[in-house]
Amino acid sequence: MTHRIFDDESRYLDRFGLLLVITTIAVVTLSLIDLGQARDDVSSTVGQLTVSIFVGATLLLALQASGVRRRYQMIANIVIGVGIFASLGAVLVQVVGDGEARGLGATSVIWTVLSLLAPILVITRLVKHRRATVRTLLGAVSAYLLLALAFTFIFLDINAFGEPFFGAVEPTTSFMYYSLVTITTLGYGDLAAAEPIGRLMSTIEAVVGQVYLVTFVAMIVGLLVAQAQRARDR
Repeated sequence: MTHRIFDDESRYLDRFGLLLVITTIAVVTLSLIDLGQARDDVSSTVGQLTVSIFVGATLLLALQASGVRRRYQMIANIVIGVGIFASLGAVLVQVVGDGEARGLGATSVIWTVLSLLAPILVITRLVKHRRATVRTLLGAVSAYLLLALAFTFIFLDINAFGEPFFGAVEPTTSFMYYSLVTITTLGYGDLAAAEPIGRLMSTIEAVVGQVYLVTFVAMIVGLLVAQAQRARDR
């Protein structure tokens, strides 16, 4: 018996417009809310919870829009729920006790793994499209932003478990900004990775971003040409 990951029965299948809205909110939230990895105040921990909720919703919707089977969605629901409750627990510890706010803390690895999985699933669904529609375009843009989101968490993990990513302490909002600048290869130069692992991951993001754009522009154009050809042959 084969175990299929996709069953294409989700009621949110190909609802990439909604996914794009939620993903944009997650990106904006990470761009504006400093998770305060080096701070011990309540606001930084509440910010972590807010980000966790929006990012969790984004990842869940990515699974559903991609047509992932309900069994695997349930597993993801549990993992994301653990991440959100861990963030809520951090808020309660900070409010009630004398605990420290640790930014993404223990939940960072959870968000990193799931945020890497989300664009892969969306892309897998998109390559199954045989017609280029508005949903195809919205899905392609969503996957692009999800890639930037995934690398943001990778950079935050590198920063949390090693030397400062930029060589000095920066607000966590800088990581979302840096990821977007890198994936689009704008290269402003105001921020740069200081350590080899950070430079490697930055280079990988830039390459992935460019390969993605070239590949999906070609795919969408190819689908449009094929549609036009079929229309002429009728």
